[in-house]
Amino acid sequence: MVRASLLCAALAAGCAQPVMQSRGLNDDAASLAAAESAFAAQSVREDMRSAFLAHFANDGVFVRGGWTLAHPWLSPRQAPPIVLDWRPVHTEVAGSGDLGLSTGPWKLVGRGKPAQSAAYGQFVSIWRREPGGPWKVIVDLGIGNPQPTFWEEPLEALPLVVPGRLPAGDVEEAERQFARVAATTGMASAYERFGSPRMRLYRDDHAPAVGKPLAIALAGDATFTWSVEHAERARSGDFAYARGHYTTLAAGAPVLGYFMRVWRAESGEWRIVMDVVQPAS
Repeated sequence: MVRASLLCAALAAGCAQPVMQSRGLNDDAASLAAAESAFAAQSVREDMRSAFLAHFANDGVFVRGGWTLAHPWLSPRQAPPIVLDWRPVHTEVAGSGDLGLSTGPWKLVGRGKPAQSAAYGQFVSIWRREPGGPWKVIVDLGIGNPQPTFWEEPLEALPLVVPGRLPAGDVEEAERQFARVAATTGMASAYERFGSPRMRLYRDDHAPAVGKPLAIALAGDATFTWSVEHAERARSGDFAYARGHYTTLAAGAPVLGYFMRVWRAESGEWRIVMDVVQPAS
């Protein structure tokens, strides 16, 4: 999330809405929302640093000049003098219940500062749960918004959808195909080809685009090189994510920013349900 990027200056995360507001019927997605809510409550009650240390997995990462392990980065540092609040508005979980997505708005204000000085944005987190264990954050990324978008949205814990046929290839191959289309005909074409009808596209300083038509419009016709640094697939094979960095097409171009894409199995194909980019600072 940008709560990770704002950690030193201004991060991204989300405050919690009671899980009983959920419109979905998925116990796993509701439990993930509860974990996100507890994470946010600790951030407000104590401080952001202690909350991140408590809820990130040992291999959990955020962006600090590149993808960075959260625990070693946070442990030697003092908690910043801010109040970071957030809430989940959308959660969904793999059929195996081991990986899930949580997203929603965050709000950051300096301690002792007036509420009107708050900064806002959206967080996107991937959580992992080992058998018999608690949910833990493994990837955190996000964007800034000029307005407090989604603060009044009810929580949607997405009901589990049985995908039927699973994709034949892995998510790394889906990413390679996506990158080829994006490099040759632009991002809008890539999202037209690989986007789910319900995909979410998050870009810094823009309102979140929810739904494929809005996502394609926001993406535009830019072309980039996308480099995957890590990918992971749920045991059930119906949920996966990839994270990495992107550049222009020029050889040796500097890193422009960092991305995470969440893929779901739909009718035997991998389809993007979440795409978030955080510019390099």
